[in-house]
Amino acid sequence: MTNSSAIHPREGKSSTEDDVVFAHILCAVDGTRGSYAAVEQAAALAGSTGQLTLLTVTAVGGSGAYKYAAVSPARAERILEHAANIARRAGISATKVIDPASPAAQVILDRAGDQDLLAIGAPVTSWLGGMFIGGVGVETMRSFTTPLLAARFAPHEHDFASRILVASDGLEGSDAVVELAGRLARSRDASVALVHASGVESKTAHRRIEHQARTLEAAVGAAIETQTVPDSAWKVIVEAAKGTKASLVVMGSRRLDGLRSIGSVSRRVVHDGPCSVLLVPPPSP
Repeated sequence: MTNSSAIHPREGKSSTEDDVVFAHILCAVDGTRGSYAAVEQAAALAGSTGQLTLLTVTAVGGSGAYKYAAVSPARAERILEHAANIARRAGISATKVIDPASPAAQVILDRAGDQDLLAIGAPVTSWLGGMFIGGVGVETMRSFTTPLLAARFAPHEHDFASRILVASDGLEGSDAVVELAGRLARSRDASVALVHASGVESKTAHRRIEHQARTLEAAVGAAIETQTVPDSAWKVIVEAAKGTKASLVVMGSRRLDGLRSIGSVSRRVVHDGPCSVLLVPPPSP
């Protein structure tokens, strides 16, 4: 059984559905600063016509005298009320949900399946986030199908996604990442930079990067900065994010299986990057 309640937005804001890239966003909230940043940033991406679902998983286990919850119902209510206040201030419609099921990460992934975006806090240090990006990543990243915003707290949240760094590996499938980043940049009226970590690669990859730069320029209606740097991909992306003062990195996730996922580029950027990261899963086969 789950508990849910709705919060309605204040009036006075306007946008069109065409401006909204992510109309329905699931925010997994666990009471950490990062998870509240995820709510703020999700609200910015949703626009005034979007809908947030604020989810806290209490993860009840055991039975009888041995029954326990990772998050008490009372604390879950306080967490969600704080998140709801963030949504109210942003003028965003939101629904509060408490789910007692477990494991928590799987509950979150299941609920994210019918959403446009899943937003969680980063760096991931709490039991909720740690389970998702850490151990659960090994088991469930292969079924990760919803774009994921790993939100890092920033002092000036009103600048969120005003500078977007798009990281492309130049491989097949990266066009979808670039196209989504272009739509997002256009909706946010953001500046964009494109970065590529070069190595032993084909002429096809080089041509794809050039094409992607033109795609982004057409999306934002302005010239963009393009960097091609020969180094480890995660280092190139992290340094480029710092150098461009990006408030959001948009990149693909290869959704690696098993132990390979622990050292994946996307996971290292989420942990080491200076800003929030939007991970785009590969298309379904």
